[in-house]
Amino acid sequence: MRHLTKNTVARLLLVVLLISAANGVADDNHDHDAMPRLLVMAAISDNPMGIHEVMQPMADYMGRKLAPIGIESVKIIVVDNHEQMVLLLHEKKVDWITETAYSAALLQSRGGAETLVRRWKQGVPDYRSVVFTRKSRDIQSLDDLVNRRIAFQHRGSTTGYFVVASALKSAGYRLQQLGSVYDQPAAGELGYVFSGAEYNSAIWVHKGIVDAGVVSTIDWQQESILPEKIREDMRIIYTSPPIPRALELVRGDLNPVVKAAMKQALLTAHLDPEASTALAAYQGTSKFDALDGDAVAALQLIDAAIVAETSEPVSAP
Repeated sequence: MRHLTKNTVARLLLVVLLISAANGVADDNHDHDAMPRLLVMAAISDNPMGIHEVMQPMADYMGRKLAPIGIESVKIIVVDNHEQMVLLLHEKKVDWITETAYSAALLQSRGGAETLVRRWKQGVPDYRSVVFTRKSRDIQSLDDLVNRRIAFQHRGSTTGYFVVASALKSAGYRLQQLGSVYDQPAAGELGYVFSGAEYNSAIWVHKGIVDAGVVSTIDWQQESILPEKIREDMRIIYTSPPIPRALELVRGDLNPVVKAAMKQALLTAHLDPEASTALAAYQGTSKFDALDGDAVAALQLIDAAIVAETSEPVSAP
């Protein structure tokens, strides 16, 4: 039997504590018709320790900002996937969720969540998906990908899968998931595989394992994902409309006084010197703002695509 390291034990203990918190917050939380005392902040991640460290300073800051309306503490829980988060929303065990655009649309349609504000994660309000191929390939457009293979990141990725897959399906392309990168799609279909990471997609395209890959415009500029010597050999053949970089959601039936106070605190956080540490820890957030027309339109398109894709299984981003 393999011996457990101290780090492994610590991770297991944290997961147990987070699950216990998720199961217990409903009893400790509040009568949702009255003013709550506890606010529960949540995220979907397979790295509970890491995401907890990211969220804790912001949870502490918001706890202080919301104290005047009766909030005594802000607790954090982390779950593995969308299904768990939807369940917690229905059970009123979460109040505040930070997520990507795809996850936000999914949690709104299935869990009754409500988008509160947009988050400028890493200082960026929105980004796009790009489909790229090697310049040496005779691929100039999406039409040229029929009967070929494209690498997506993973099924829960907003820019690495969902946006492009939805655009392809809406345009009438027939997508076929392949068993491996060595399989060929059926005639007239566009075959796809999941690489698991943006870097893998880039390397697979570079080495000719697949014909095209998908990353975000942010990843496209990252030397660690697409080194310049590789990027110079690539051609972008499709760029999506802009998508909100990150969103803060609340449970739809959360007390309206709390919603209003949260929104005000988040929208003004970048003006508050006391928020600087929390914002920096919160994945380099520079500010929060209201959704503009492009952001609203993007969420509506994603929501429509989710409804049309109900047969697709869902996993965490």
